[in-house]
Amino acid sequence: MHRILPLLLVLLLIPCVAAADTTITITFTGDVTLGGEDYLRDDPASFASVYEANGPEYFLANFADFFAEDDLTIVNLEGVLTDNDALQPMDKGKGTSSGDGYWFRGSKEYVKVLTSASVEAVSLANNHALDYGPAGLRDTIATLDAAGIEWFGTRDKHADETEKFFFYEKDGVTVAFVSLYWEDYLQGNPDGCGAWLSQQIKDLKESGQADAVVAILHGGQEYGRHRTRPQTVFTAMAMKAGADLVICHHAHVVMGMDVIGNRSAIYSLGNFCFGGNRMAYQLTPKKKTTAQDAAPALVVRAVLTFDDEGNYAGQQISLYPVQTTSVDRNGADEQANDYQPKFITGELGAHVLHLMQVDMYYDLKDRVNKDLKAFVVAEEERLEAMESSEGMACITMPYLPAESQ
Repeated sequence: MHRILPLLLVLLLIPCVAAADTTITITFTGDVTLGGEDYLRDDPASFASVYEANGPEYFLANFADFFAEDDLTIVNLEGVLTDNDALQPMDKGKGTSSGDGYWFRGSKEYVKVLTSASVEAVSLANNHALDYGPAGLRDTIATLDAAGIEWFGTRDKHADETEKFFFYEKDGVTVAFVSLYWEDYLQGNPDGCGAWLSQQIKDLKESGQADAVVAILHGGQEYGRHRTRPQTVFTAMAMKAGADLVICHHAHVVMGMDVIGNRSAIYSLGNFCFGGNRMAYQLTPKKKTTAQDAAPALVVRAVLTFDDEGNYAGQQISLYPVQTTSVDRNGADEQANDYQPKFITGELGAHVLHLMQVDMYYDLKDRVNKDLKAFVVAEEERLEAMESSEGMACITMPYLPAESQ
């Protein structure tokens, strides 16, 4: 018997590219920490030791050619790049001794990890950008500027030196990138960053400064299974204001996605090249039965299209399952992190899609996202049936025109 699939699901199964005069291809990854905690610097398994032994090209060797294919690669840079050892960790309210919190930093030289692999821009709106105070952030910004890497991120709308939008231009088309750390949102406060950023997005679109806007949030529950209200609140705010794509990270694990008004929101990409974890999979510190599994991750590639007058015409999203280490899980309680992420497919890739779809729960009337979840589940089953997890899996979403048809 032949089963007749809903028309939308059929369209989901057929990758397509809209014809347009201009396309801008952007690749996004999750959290990147170049370095780690100071007291672990000399540990043989630390990021610093691996860098000394292998050099900067080692870390993103599996992605250098892939990143070079796009117009722009953007990562979330968590941590400080400084050679000033006199700087002390900033008090986060938990003290500054090991075990009371996490303070990430690395040498300014580590910026070569990014430049050697065609990473052109970073978001600095996160909870580790100020680990070593304003001086550490200034050193990080100076290091990025010297390396020719763009940076952006808003922490405090009143502090001009730490807020920046990034504008990327190609063939007369401009895409603006804005990012925010959730704790700086100040929901409900008209003087807070949330209300301010909403107005900024509106102004960017209405003034013509940007033909499209990408909004990035650093927020969510660490190692949580599902998106949180802060993530959905930010997404709703950004899209109502005019954002065309929302990307989230911070949770260290993969979460799901939505299509809202023909725009995509991806709620957590997980980690990427993350020097803050010597183990990509480990038991929790309190020896509970649960485990922290920070190996599965997503790389997202977005192709934004524009008509011959420069108007935003639509988008197509492709998902690439990856893991944060080239060392595969072997069933043991712990999995080493060698800080060299790689593409995965097969059973390992299916696990990444499983983490996505368990966070994709929708009202019965939400036909678009229900069909989207069905597609992700079908792709999970397809990968699960493969014999090997070595190689690249590309899951291409349907093309979304600017206006629903």
